Amino acid sequence: MERTSDSPPPSPTPSPEAQQDEDYVFRAQIALTEFGLRYWKYAGYLVGGVLLVAAGWGGYNSYRLGRAEEEFAKISAIDFLMPKIDQMAMYGLGPKDDPNDAARMSDLEEGARRYEAIAKEASGSAATIAWLKAADAWTRAGKKEAAVAANAAAGTTGGGDLTTFVADSVRVGDLVDAGKAADAEALLRDMSGRYSGFFAEEALIQLASLQADQDKLIEAKATYVEITGRFSTSNDLKALTELAARLGQPVPVAPTPAGAPAEAPAPAPAQ
Repeated sequence: MERTSDSPPPSPTPSPEAQQDEDYVFRAQIALTEFGLRYWKYAGYLVGGVLLVAAGWGGYNSYRLGRAEEEFAKISAIDFLMPKIDQMAMYGLGPKDDPNDAARMSDLEEGARRYEAIAKEASGSAATIAWLKAADAWTRAGKKEAAVAANAAAGTTGGGDLTTFVADSVRVGDLVDAGKAADAEALLRDMSGRYSGFFAEEALIQLASLQADQDKLIEAKATYVEITGRFSTSNDLKALTELAARLGQPVPVAPTPAGAPAEAPAPAPAQ
């Protein structure tokens, strides 16, 4: 057919390749639409699952915190029932307990057993504290072996650094009292690696002090050098200064606070 000047130009016929591409696009759109219509509920399940996991974690966290509060409440209840220490004993002017008072000794032992019962069911810091309180009660009752066992258990509860460090330090004291200084040194060395910051430095300070107590001055000085090399700024400057004076080592210098004015130079001597 002949084209006139007023008639629109004929539409170009698409190539077979273009028609095939358009067909693929159309099929893909239809497939996605069908998938969305068919599986929309699974998307809902997915979102619901995420919300369920979040709710489950929140519920578990609330349960964990609630359980910890309950455990500490049980410990406090036993604290309230324990025989009170005489005020004179608090100032070191008398014994905590009269070993001839059978009723008092019985109450202390019962308190120790109750602390241990809580410790065995609790976890984390609550378990550590319960074991430590049990050890203290056994000590007051004159049951040293039971106290040592409770202190040892306190160091295995996986509580926070503070409570676990206290348990480990008490265990060191038990070992020293039992004449096992080498085991105490090994534990302090282990503590200096397991902990960091303040607790690691404290373990090394205790180690150097213990070595000095045994006249192992070369080892003690080496431990002091290790402390000053590992911790450029001491976390316990007072204890480290006392240790330095004891070992005849250079006294550590306190760091200058940021922003503090520089020390003014000494005035020149008068002419």
